[in-house]
Amino acid sequence: MDSQALNARCVELFQNPNVRLRMWNARMFWKVGDQFNVPSDKLTDPKVDLCELEVMLASAALTESQCAAELEKKEPGRAAFIQRQVREGMRPLLRANH
Repeated sequence: MDSQALNARCVELFQNPNVRLRMWNARMFWKVGDQFNVPSDKLTDPKVDLCELEVMLASAALTESQCAAELEKKEPGRAAFIQRQVREGMRPLLRANH
């Protein structure tokens, strides 16, 4: 999945009602300047690794991640760690976007 498609998936997951319940602000994951309530079409410049963000948001949305297998292959245990943190009510620290 290319970065634009992955970002679009993350934005879509971010709108999921289960994710919204966590009260995470888009500013935590995307560069949006000084805006606070940012429309989803402005979420185009990620601060964090998109694959890790997708794993985190998919876990919070209670849906299957499309990046977990790739992340596990690249760094064994990382996707499972992120998913476990979300299940336990925490927000894991994600790596910066390269």
